[in-house]
Amino acid sequence: QTQEAKADMEGEKAQTEADRAEDQKYLDETTALCTQKTDDFNARQKLRSEELDAIRQAIDIISSGAVSGSGEKHLPQLLQVRKGAASLAQLRSGAQAEQILIQSKVAGFLADQAKRYSSRVLLLASQRVAADPFVKVKKMIKDLISQ
Repeated sequence: QTQEAKADMEGEKAQTEADRAEDQKYLDETTALCTQKTDDFNARQKLRSEELDAIRQAIDIISSGAVSGSGEKHLPQLLQVRKGAASLAQLRSGAQAEQILIQSKVAGFLADQAKRYSSRVLLLASQRVAADPFVKVKKMIKDLISQ
């Protein structure tokens, strides 16, 4: 009987050691996976931080005094202004030209930052800034006027 008990215990010991080795392998794989996910998360957090910095810089550019008034200086003026008087269309076109200039500068800056950081979020933001958000509204108004 002692031989039989010894054989049973040795078999049980071998099974326990195999289970332990399997559990250790699972633990090592899980630890490696967690480490990889942590590194990925930290990289994404750094990228988000850089994207936010780029957006802050774009906002600073938009709100800076260096940008305001640049449209009149650098863009051709098609409408002639009579001395002392300006029509509403002329006033509106000047504001639109300035807005377009600011919009294109911000879109260019965001696109550059998107390339620099390989960021799809910044690229999408630059495309949205570059697109005129009022295209549909303007088309609807023109359609209503033409009818």
